[in-house]
Amino acid sequence: MRVRRVRLGFMPNCSSLGNVLNVLVWTQATAAAVWVASEWWEARRRRADGGGGETRRVDSPPAVVQLGDAPPVPTGPTEAHLQVTRSCALPCPSCHVDPHAEGAHVPVEVLEQRLRALADEGVLHVALGGGEPTRHPELPRVVAAARAAGLSVGLTTAGAGADPARLDGLDQLNVSLDGLGEGYRQARGYAGDAAALATIRAASGRGLRVGVNIVLDRDAFASLEATVDAAVAAGARDVQLLRLKPVGRARDTYLERRLDPAQATRIWEVVQGLIARHPGVDFRADCALVPFLAAAGVDPARMEQFGVLGCHGGDWLVSVGLDGERSPCSFVPGPVDPAWRAGVPAEPCASCAWAASCRGGCHAVAGFLTGAPLAPDPECPIVAG
Repeated sequence: MRVRRVRLGFMPNCSSLGNVLNVLVWTQATAAAVWVASEWWEARRRRADGGGGETRRVDSPPAVVQLGDAPPVPTGPTEAHLQVTRSCALPCPSCHVDPHAEGAHVPVEVLEQRLRALADEGVLHVALGGGEPTRHPELPRVVAAARAAGLSVGLTTAGAGADPARLDGLDQLNVSLDGLGEGYRQARGYAGDAAALATIRAASGRGLRVGVNIVLDRDAFASLEATVDAAVAAGARDVQLLRLKPVGRARDTYLERRLDPAQATRIWEVVQGLIARHPGVDFRADCALVPFLAAAGVDPARMEQFGVLGCHGGDWLVSVGLDGERSPCSFVPGPVDPAWRAGVPAEPCASCAWAASCRGGCHAVAGFLTGAPLAPDPECPIVAG
């Protein structure tokens, strides 16, 4: 077998399929060296895939390596979002769930069963979310159960009230940081950037790998450089950019808050500047931002080579809700629709050079704006014309 795809980083967080973008600016020599070396990286877990292929979970460097004589064919997801609680007292207007302060926690025994089931099905990485997952009273036991099942495990938190001592054992901690000062308060409905930055400092001081999640709306995009500077200074080693989704609390304000077309067309230009500004930091884009990379003309072959993927909900990725119901991602309710695995069949997506990676853009956005989740993403600059 030969290497077919290398996806770097511990992915996903609790609301996305993460894509490391640094690989897209590597020289060909650097890319080739990583490609050759990846076959020999030590694997934590291996699983068989369709067509005689194999997928490996690697810790050093963190990566998923897919091998085979043909392109990878998933026999089930490699990555899962697992909702562990509905409890959260924060008013964040972009939250994609409907948590509340007295929301129920999933019993730890149930979570242990779900983690074992995911591992048995071939999942390699699980991301814990909520609500606010750090409010779960048995969180250390949940993390230990994930690791005992052979899973790498991440968690996303707002950082308010989080105790870093309860987070030991995580492979990745992501802290939400949608701006600074008044920008954070407007984005999240409360003054919380100081607490988020304090959590980053404390967790990185304990040796945890810490990243930040930044939901890109119009205001967050305008202040992105300053937010990233503060996060990196606090100890963040990953910066994940997330597209605002019109689900949950964000439905009512989505049209006013979403990126304007000029901002959307500048995403790749801005990311390249951030990569140059902060060498050594991994920059990621969630799956819903891939249409904007395509519209910027990013090399589709490099995107495929290093697994910069658009919507792969329901095949490489699955979300497990509080009641155990499965859905293709955290933003679209279940059950998993097999049609998602084929991508968007309509033009211009069907003949687009980026179709294999992008797969038609964000189905949550398409469903909200057109009523048809499998319509081409109308906010993609290529679709918009």
